[in-house]
Amino acid sequence: MPNLGFARETVSQSSQRQTTPEPRLKLKDKVAVITGGGRGIGKAIAMAYASEGAKLALCARTPSELEQTVREIQALKAECKGWSCDVSLEEPVQDFIAHVLEVFGKVDVLVNNAGVMTRPAPTTELEVKKWDYTIAVNLRGPFLVTRAVLPLMIKQKSGSIINVSSSIGRSAYANFIAYATSKWGLEGFTQTLAAEVGSYNIRANSVEPGYVATKLTGYRGSQPESVTDVFVYLASDEAQGVTGKMLSSSGWKTK
Repeated sequence: MPNLGFARETVSQSSQRQTTPEPRLKLKDKVAVITGGGRGIGKAIAMAYASEGAKLALCARTPSELEQTVREIQALKAECKGWSCDVSLEEPVQDFIAHVLEVFGKVDVLVNNAGVMTRPAPTTELEVKKWDYTIAVNLRGPFLVTRAVLPLMIKQKSGSIINVSSSIGRSAYANFIAYATSKWGLEGFTQTLAAEVGSYNIRANSVEPGYVATKLTGYRGSQPESVTDVFVYLASDEAQGVTGKMLSSSGWKTK
């Protein structure tokens, strides 16, 4: 008889262990579009989103890097697709989002991460083609991708748009006239967008990630994985009502 009591206790303990709820995934089943998702900050955000249950749609201009990132995310048992796309070109962007809609059926989160920076130069020495290139990728790109995604978010009356900014877009730095203008413009774009789409329950915020080790910085700075928490937060339901904010990866919790 004592053995039966021991057996009942063991079954009870086993049942408790089996019914312990798993940690809640912050982005479970959300579909996130990330531009420049093949490497650096974009890849780190994608990996963080995947670990929180999101489905990923990535684009980048370098197929080999994009394919490697997609494989790594799929290895985490997360859904992920990648498409080659130059975000500065209207037709490829439209095709990209059309493919995303065909595969996933919706877009919950957009991270406008793709960006370029040419070598610093005085304004009088900056080549016009480098100015055009910087503005095209860093400012026209987010406009084109956002413009393509917005009808989907408006229809579903929800969405989070996160624009990757820079400290150079919030302060004055000599010899960065093209990059600074593109990022200052992106901040204005974010603020205006937040005012425009708030009534549709769509949020728009910008994030200044700090000095991060990417191709843009010659791989000097903090690791991309160290700045992803704020991006997870802004993509999640925890950030409901948070819009029009200029956050940084280091101080966002105090805002």
